[in-house]
Amino acid sequence: MYPILFQYKFITIGGYGVMLAIGIYLAYLLLERELILRNINPDLAYKILLVAIPAGIIGSKVFHILDHMDEFLADPTGTVFSGAGLSIYGGLLFALFFAYFIIKRSNQPVLKILDIASPCIAIGYGFGRIGCHIAGDGCYGIETSSILGVAYPDGIVPISYTVYPTPLFESFFSFIVAILLLQLRKKELPQGMLFFIYLILNGVSRFCVEFIRRNPVVFAGLTQAQIIAFCFVIAGIAGIVFINQQKLKKA
Repeated sequence: MYPILFQYKFITIGGYGVMLAIGIYLAYLLLERELILRNINPDLAYKILLVAIPAGIIGSKVFHILDHMDEFLADPTGTVFSGAGLSIYGGLLFALFFAYFIIKRSNQPVLKILDIASPCIAIGYGFGRIGCHIAGDGCYGIETSSILGVAYPDGIVPISYTVYPTPLFESFFSFIVAILLLQLRKKELPQGMLFFIYLILNGVSRFCVEFIRRNPVVFAGLTQAQIIAFCFVIAGIAGIVFINQQKLKKA
């Protein structure tokens, strides 16, 4: 594991930060390209990026604190400024929320831009999860003696026994989703369909992975991430149903 790649005095470059930066940059380049192909001002990609990065960082930390309130109460300063403890779902939700207002101000249909951005989000998500694995930030799976087991003795949250490398599972599936969405974008799908498909696929993936992750149960035997993932799936299904109903009405 490589939680710290470079350190000099007050300058620290971590493995998670590098992978996240790569993911964000590739997502930005793809979004910019897709906007150009659709004759939409590519400056919109830059505006979304400027809002999504700080919103994502704040959201990821807020959701982690809500999920681990005992840690926060025991050491508020350490929890807030720790390199570990970032909820990727919190970051995604905050980034989407604030990006919504940027898209509205650009006078572009929100669902249209979210469709275009969906494979970009999947790519960024995948690289972010690789960063979790490289840094060993604690978002591990349960203990296992299988061939898939990985130990994180040098991680930010060190463990010597082998566990399921759940960040890699999510990363692999996220890249598969990105490829699928890039193929589907070539079809004449109704506006919003691609984004709702992404919500369903992302939600199903995370819901399943959580069964072998070491996250605390918060309600009805489910973790915070599973509840959010379930809401993603429901929102995606509801969105597709709504789109189809509108299509039938027009027909």
